[in-house]
Amino acid sequence: LKQLPSTRQKENSSLLKFLKHISDQEHCIPGYRKLWEAAVAHGFDCSKGRVQRLLQSVGYRSKSGKRRYTSRAKKEGTIKASNLLRRQFNVDRANTVWVSDITQVRCKDGWQYLCVILDLYSRKVVGWVTSRINNAELVIKTLKKAWSARKPDGSNLLFHSDQGAQYVAKETVKWLTNRGVTVSMS
Repeated sequence: LKQLPSTRQKENSSLLKFLKHISDQEHCIPGYRKLWEAAVAHGFDCSKGRVQRLLQSVGYRSKSGKRRYTSRAKKEGTIKASNLLRRQFNVDRANTVWVSDITQVRCKDGWQYLCVILDLYSRKVVGWVTSRINNAELVIKTLKKAWSARKPDGSNLLFHSDQGAQYVAKETVKWLTNRGVTVSMS
């Protein structure tokens, strides 16, 4: 005795046929979300999960686009320095090595970026600035604040940071080298 397909099975069969048809028409291999949107737009009453399950049951695989990677060091207007600090965190005198980093902080009025400069000798903050925008100007403002507070001899100062876009920016490196500061990045 053969059982007739249920209403749900008929709907699933019809939906799957439609999904395959749409997939064949696309120039790429769309994922279940795009196929679900097309199904809903054509009047099918279904959830994303149902579309995903049906596609998985027939071994359907989407294909994402090829990722393109860019290197910041290759971008025009950036200068990458070598790692001169080499994890030597014990320093003999103040104002010989400054290290810096930027972090994101959630505030009542939204996200802020906090740029901090530490003197590696004393481990004290010598300058900090917050901004809504994370750019080279934030770093330069922090450097100016630290510079006016400490008045270091630039020729004896090593400034170390990561290779973030704000630190490799031509303006930041120029500001430091104009004062005789040695730039180091890791």
